[in-house]
Amino acid sequence: MSVEFKTLDNGITIINDQIDVESASIGVWIGAGSSNEKEDECGIAHMLEHMAFKGTKNRNAEKIAREIEDVGGDINAYTSKEVTAYFLKVLKENAELGVDILSDIIKNSTFPKEEIERERGVIISEIGQSYDTPDDRVFENFTKTAFKNQPMGRPILGTKRTVSGFEQSDLKLFLDSNYTPDNMVVSMSGNSNNINFFKIVEEKFSEIKNDNNPKIVNSEWTSGFIAEERDLEQTQLVFGIEGLKNIDIDRFSLRALSIILGGGMSSRLFQEIREKRGLCYSIFSFTQMQNSSGILGFYAGTSPNDVDQLLEASLIEWKKIKKFISSEEIDRAKSQMKSGFIMGQESNSSRSEYFAKNMINFGKLITANEVIESIENISIDSIYDLCEKLFNSAKPVLSVIGPNANSLKKLEISKLLN
Repeated sequence: MSVEFKTLDNGITIINDQIDVESASIGVWIGAGSSNEKEDECGIAHMLEHMAFKGTKNRNAEKIAREIEDVGGDINAYTSKEVTAYFLKVLKENAELGVDILSDIIKNSTFPKEEIERERGVIISEIGQSYDTPDDRVFENFTKTAFKNQPMGRPILGTKRTVSGFEQSDLKLFLDSNYTPDNMVVSMSGNSNNINFFKIVEEKFSEIKNDNNPKIVNSEWTSGFIAEERDLEQTQLVFGIEGLKNIDIDRFSLRALSIILGGGMSSRLFQEIREKRGLCYSIFSFTQMQNSSGILGFYAGTSPNDVDQLLEASLIEWKKIKKFISSEEIDRAKSQMKSGFIMGQESNSSRSEYFAKNMINFGKLITANEVIESIENISIDSIYDLCEKLFNSAKPVLSVIGPNANSLKKLEISKLLN
């Protein structure tokens, strides 16, 4: 088992992670996403990702799908705030075909106008579906408030207004501005021993030339409250504070803190709010880490009559953690982190993404031993120090959707963690 990488003259990084399996998971990761959009471009990164499968100079949409599925493989993509990814999984003997299709999508997409119109309707339906899903919508409102009037706070899907206006030239301009070679990683994990992977990728990707420099997006956290009155059976609630950047040295302690607070059935929030008080069915904490900011928060869905009590009880648990953490809680969090990481390393799809994001975020590969060591180094003191760092200057954000959501306006958001 070995991981090698090289950087082509044009700036593209290639990662070759050889493991003894019968398949190859290959993808192209671009260090740009919805946060790179201008206000009138909201949703264009996501639409571009959709359109990449709709035809190239060499293949129409049906041929792209058939060539992969004829050999039993699958292909997919996603857009996030700061990363766009195109990836596929095939048997080892079809690795070269996989590289060829991915390079064709990246280099030669034609964005047929009739496909743009068709996909526009699909995405607008997706936006409507998101609005109809309150446990998605409450997170979208939370992010909009936490990063007010900034690309990071705008929806990845875009809005009906912006998506309705995108033309072929807009997609090409966003691609040329952000899909630059030095912002791109081609990562393979699996078995490609029957081909020279580095050579094949270099042949397919080295001709990509682009001197544009994608803009660096810095996000600024803003506190606030947002309520959306909806006639629902449950009230959805997300509370959070600013977390850490994705390269912060304390990022492992932050994940442990999130697990202790609300990661699993043994966590403080689950035990206190659901098991002891019966105030909700679902409650969990989460953390997101980005290039210039991050989030630590929790989500819950509860009866409209219990929302005040749930919020108060949950914040009591947050405040308690600043004063007492048991060694058992630390050990449990570390075990969950280690097992999650190790299990992920057994999937070549997860490995391919893991190494690609290493390169995008850190400019280097971080070994499994380094990750395990960082997890082992988490201590009670490191989490206490982190709580001091995050909680004392916290600017909370609260997002609520449901009946009587506005009743929480009476709260002084800035003092909720005091």
